Amino acid sequence: MELPFEVGALYNRQKQIHGVFGGQQQGGISTPKEHPLVIAFTGEAGVSHGYHDFWDDDEVFHYFGEGQVGDMKYVAGNRAIGEHVKDGKTLVVFQMMGKGRPYRYLGRFICQSSYVRPDTPDGKGQPRAAIVFRLRSLEASLGLAASEKDQAEIDAAIDDVGATSTRRETEVRTKQRLFRERLIGIEKGCRLTGIEDLRFLRASHIKPWADSTHSERVDGENGLLLAPHADLLFDRGWISFSSSGRVLVSSALPTAVKNRLGLNLDASLRCGVFSPRQHSFLDFHRDVVFERHQRAANF
Repeated sequence: MELPFEVGALYNRQKQIHGVFGGQQQGGISTPKEHPLVIAFTGEAGVSHGYHDFWDDDEVFHYFGEGQVGDMKYVAGNRAIGEHVKDGKTLVVFQMMGKGRPYRYLGRFICQSSYVRPDTPDGKGQPRAAIVFRLRSLEASLGLAASEKDQAEIDAAIDDVGATSTRRETEVRTKQRLFRERLIGIEKGCRLTGIEDLRFLRASHIKPWADSTHSERVDGENGLLLAPHADLLFDRGWISFSSSGRVLVSSALPTAVKNRLGLNLDASLRCGVFSPRQHSFLDFHRDVVFERHQRAANF
């Protein structure tokens, strides 16, 4: 089925999704009558009830079904997801970006199986049985590129084990893809430019890939979504972020370059709130990556 969506791009739900295909305009699962399509929406709705969709270590997306109060039932939208292959329908997933905001297209998925998760809070905070679907992405990427430094370090890691180690190469590239998948569930867009379209962003590790443990390399909280020029500055330590969320600029950054970048690098600029785990990674970035330029500027 041909779809007018590009992975990573943003779309208005009413006009560009339902206006084209129909289907229910409210709720987390939409089943257009006139098209062989099932549309699932993932995002922050479940967080208020104590659960959230997530990627496991095998790159399987665990998607919680619909039903606000009481045990979830295998009917309506839940059945549509679970039976989409048998019904000959395409399953696509969009990410909610916030109330009144556009939706990010994550691409086509296939439902591999489902399970019941007990003691999951419902809309009233009461424990209930939730249906969770195991979804596999059919997309090669999310329209999101690795940062320049990450890619160089990944390529070097692959080269180090020899050209014949295809298994190692697959493992490294899978980890990088999993990192990106988890990152977009935490960071909505570039903190310096406000860009949220993944096609124009890069996934940048806060604590560099080479310095991270295996678990840190796939931790979405060890990352930022940044526009390419902001990514270059952050990766190379020309900028960082303080514990209060302010942008830090190295005194070694040439003034002429700073003035021509088109970025707001004012020291008073607040770039939002970071999670406690992001703060721990930012501590490393400030102390090691950013500080390197600061020391050089003092000589």
